[in-house]
Amino acid sequence: MEKIKRFIRYCEESNIGFGLWIAAALAIIFIRDSLESLVSTQAFPTFTLFHLVHVPIFFLTALISIIVLLRLVTGEDILKISKVSLVFFALIIFPVAFDLMIISVTGASISYEYVSGNVRQVVLNFFNPFFNIPGIPYSLRLEICIICVFSFIYVFLKTHKISLSGLAAILVFGLCGLYGTLPGLAVAGFIKGASLLARIPHSFLRGRMIKGTVDESVVVIIELIFALLVTAAWFRLYDPRKFKVVLKDFRLLRYLCCFILLALGLALYLGAAGRPDGFIFVKILGMSGTLFFAVRFSALVNDIFDVDCDALSNPGRPLISGSIAKSEYLKVGAVYLAFSLLFAIWVSAACFMITLFFIGIYFLYSAPPFRLKRFFIFSSFVTGLQAVLILLMGQVSLSPANTTVLLCPPLLWLAFTIFFLGSNIKDIKDIEGDRRCRVYSLPVIFGERKGRKIIAFLVFLSYLLVPFLLYGLFYELEVFILSLLFGVINYLYIRRPDSREQPVFLLYFIYFAFLGLLVIA
Repeated sequence: MEKIKRFIRYCEESNIGFGLWIAAALAIIFIRDSLESLVSTQAFPTFTLFHLVHVPIFFLTALISIIVLLRLVTGEDILKISKVSLVFFALIIFPVAFDLMIISVTGASISYEYVSGNVRQVVLNFFNPFFNIPGIPYSLRLEICIICVFSFIYVFLKTHKISLSGLAAILVFGLCGLYGTLPGLAVAGFIKGASLLARIPHSFLRGRMIKGTVDESVVVIIELIFALLVTAAWFRLYDPRKFKVVLKDFRLLRYLCCFILLALGLALYLGAAGRPDGFIFVKILGMSGTLFFAVRFSALVNDIFDVDCDALSNPGRPLISGSIAKSEYLKVGAVYLAFSLLFAIWVSAACFMITLFFIGIYFLYSAPPFRLKRFFIFSSFVTGLQAVLILLMGQVSLSPANTTVLLCPPLLWLAFTIFFLGSNIKDIKDIEGDRRCRVYSLPVIFGERKGRKIIAFLVFLSYLLVPFLLYGLFYELEVFILSLLFGVINYLYIRRPDSREQPVFLLYFIYFAFLGLLVIA
């Protein structure tokens, strides 16, 4: 026990940072995946998303889940637990290495699969050597047994409580079982949901839920949701204060504006797609995650290059207030970017490329040498283009491959025009910071008073153009009156010296809600 304690202490004191930890974990995972492929297919893994993305997500999520569990049980510093767990994580290599030696000597056939049969029976007999589990060879069962034993030992060394250590080992086994049975649980859960929703007398829900099988992308999106939850839990346990800072920095009002565009695009797609399978709702969750983290990453990049401006205009931002260091803020940004691209790639190739386009154009908007935000014309153009990309994401991301059709082009022009004209409202509060950083927004060029008048007129114009841009789809006098009313209200409000951007966004939301009711009616 003393030797084990010394080894654990050595691991806890090792100099392993965020990047090195991720790199080492990925190295272990790719070695494991290569050996597993050699055992089950007698060939190295091919260049597929399953091996490059799915497998790392699966193992990293399971590893972080166990780290969070051990932190909750022991109360030990989560950084120390992460370092120790990384060292013992290398144990996942040895079972498949053993199987490779077995098949090279005996020629036996060994396969690795998710548990899809009687989950209850498999769990109860998992450690029974006389019970055969198809797709789960004895080496994997031994691997999980060793993981549980090491979890027991670690918790006992930290707490000196046998009962708590036993509970931790059982919970670790439960986590391993959860990830090993996830596809089967997903299908069972959706079938149960389908049986409930089928009773709802609504044409959109009836008959849409299940076709009997679940494709790989749905499983990975569910795993990504698990990964997001356990990553957030890890960060919360690492530093509750910084976790709250990151949550407060979400700026949900702007995301809500983006989500309305995404929902509009999805409505166009679902209206033209007939009756898609129910698993499409999981992909919609994945698409929402893609957009959220793309928006957050883009805003974070903008904050990094706007430190001098924000010191005057937005003193409450994390970097300005000193509530989080720039190095840690960059790590948060790396996590945002990773989740955005991972969700996108499993929604569809179109969603992935649109996400890259969205992030790329905003990077040129924020970062040198281009820093397009310095000139209000380019700044407004980028904002309008991003609105079009979000609308397109909803329209085409779920379409079959190579069948992209732009539905309702007038709506694309409408989105671009509204955001092109209305985006200048955000520049009013940033006038002092923009002057310092030589960002030539309308208030900087014309002065605050005249700049407010120009911005108020542009917002008014964005409302007034709506009925004309939608003329080919529908036209009613009520739409013109509604647009004129909200345009006048915004014009009068923005001209006030104490106006803020949040009420303007809120009025946009209310306007589009009324507009949607008029269209449906």
